[in-house]
Amino acid sequence: MPDVLPPNLPLAIPPRAPLLDVHGLKKAFGGMIAIQNVDLRIAEGSVHAIIGPNGAGKTTAFNCITAFVQPTAGTIYLGGERIDGLPAHVVARHGVARTYQNVRLFPNMTALENVLVGQHRRLHATFWEAILGSGRFRREEAEARARAHHYLAFVGIPQRAGDLARHMPYGDQRRLEIARALVAGPRILMLDEPAAGMNPAEGRALVELIERIRTELGVTVVLIEHHMRVVMAVAERITVFNRGAILTEGTPGEIQADERVIEAYLGRRSGQIAAPAASPEPQRQMEARIA
Repeated sequence: MPDVLPPNLPLAIPPRAPLLDVHGLKKAFGGMIAIQNVDLRIAEGSVHAIIGPNGAGKTTAFNCITAFVQPTAGTIYLGGERIDGLPAHVVARHGVARTYQNVRLFPNMTALENVLVGQHRRLHATFWEAILGSGRFRREEAEARARAHHYLAFVGIPQRAGDLARHMPYGDQRRLEIARALVAGPRILMLDEPAAGMNPAEGRALVELIERIRTELGVTVVLIEHHMRVVMAVAERITVFNRGAILTEGTPGEIQADERVIEAYLGRRSGQIAAPAASPEPQRQMEARIA
């Protein structure tokens, strides 16, 4: 028997494990089941979108993954480590960061101070070191401020560092939330409706920012989004939720052509979701339905 494989014999290479692996996720609030049998696998280094009609369970799934609420059943693995059942701050230490549907900033703190808050897990000086102004405290404080300025610049709002969050335009508040999440150094960034309330120009800028987060920072991005033009422009794969379960998953092209997705959004079958350049009417109908 030869010691080497014959030429052209294919080798069985095991598939790469996903960064985020969710299996059998269920969340019940009393007698109401919000999500059930949710299986979700997110490839490392990807941009993955989650879409679906209002009330489909998208944010509930996010809340379970980030430990904002604990799932009723199911398992959640991040990088091969099980994280379901852990408290939210421990899940964050594993490398999960998120934003929320509604902007959640400290309104009476400056943009710089809001980003500094996001660095709490990076700081190690003790209470007494802070009181006494030790060398380690001063060094960590300077490094934290430098990082905060860096991420404010990265998201495009360096000029807002000294502005109170409540005085900032809505689009800049959204960017500030992303900066605060990024400064924690996450492996996966979960954005809940980041384009909500944005105009078309802000939506295009958001697409560019998400792509930079993936390519320049190496952070995997998962987003819930109702603006289909943003989704189709930035996502590599799309998972569609409907009535608390996953309806389908695929590439943007596959999702655009799936009759079940159109029926879930419009309540009836109406042909394919055409690309905006070809026939924008189904796209407009979907956006109007889910806005």
